[in-house]
Amino acid sequence: MQTLQALQSSIDSVSNLKSIVRTMKAHASTNILQFQHAAEASMNYRKVLDMAIYVALSEDEQGDQKEDQGDTTLHIVFGSDHGLAGRFNERIANYAVENVGSSEKNVLITVGQQVYRRLESIYDIHATLSIPQTSDGVTPVVQKLLVEIEELRSNHKLVKIILHYCKPLRKTGYEEESEVLFPLDLSKFAQKTMSWESKRLPTYTMDRQLLVSEIIRQYFFITLYRSFCYSLVSENTSRIESMTAAEKNIEEKLEELNFSYRTQRQNGITEEINDVVSGFKAIKSRKEEEKSG
Repeated sequence: MQTLQALQSSIDSVSNLKSIVRTMKAHASTNILQFQHAAEASMNYRKVLDMAIYVALSEDEQGDQKEDQGDTTLHIVFGSDHGLAGRFNERIANYAVENVGSSEKNVLITVGQQVYRRLESIYDIHATLSIPQTSDGVTPVVQKLLVEIEELRSNHKLVKIILHYCKPLRKTGYEEESEVLFPLDLSKFAQKTMSWESKRLPTYTMDRQLLVSEIIRQYFFITLYRSFCYSLVSENTSRIESMTAAEKNIEEKLEELNFSYRTQRQNGITEEINDVVSGFKAIKSRKEEEKSG
């Protein structure tokens, strides 16, 4: 049985742990808000790109993006650098294994050390990048990823690029998702109908092919940017779920320790009272014997 001092020390340690968990939950909640806002901003920019392509492509032109001649598929898997995120990395790693397959013509890039460790024994990972911790840090990492993609497109003649990431659900939780980054089906933009605030469509003066090429580059950037944001929102959502479960366990442990402390303290007080009562009875009995003697 632990002493009162040992129990108090355990209570202090568990209380400190509870404070840390609450801080992590608050930090994760803040992260969710900033990455949600960043994702929403990227979607608004995506709408601008949709309109730009619509203007650049006429209905009688298909505008299909030219694919590289090759048979290699690049898979990019988004995970996390840090643990304590529940089953987030386990889920996306298992999802990637199911969807990537075992073809030797697949090339992998992982984003986040946690998912890299889960996949490195299964695949030959071409590169791994770190996860940004703030919305301001997303752009530099996206630029690094674009450099890796361009290098692979030059050396391996990629026929397809697929993103695998977790996407937050509307109410709560998240789900795994795959998205084709390349090639883009530009014909769907040329044939879709869009409404404009003005009565006339905007025009452009630069070369059409150059304009479309620049828009596609922006598509690559904003799609990767949005994928990072979605993944980070999902990671922090999973972390909150994990921390909530941990907080519940900590509260139960703290309740158990406090009960043990109160019980043991009460037992100690009871023993002291019994000793005092026993001593008093002994003294009283001795005095009565002396009087009778």
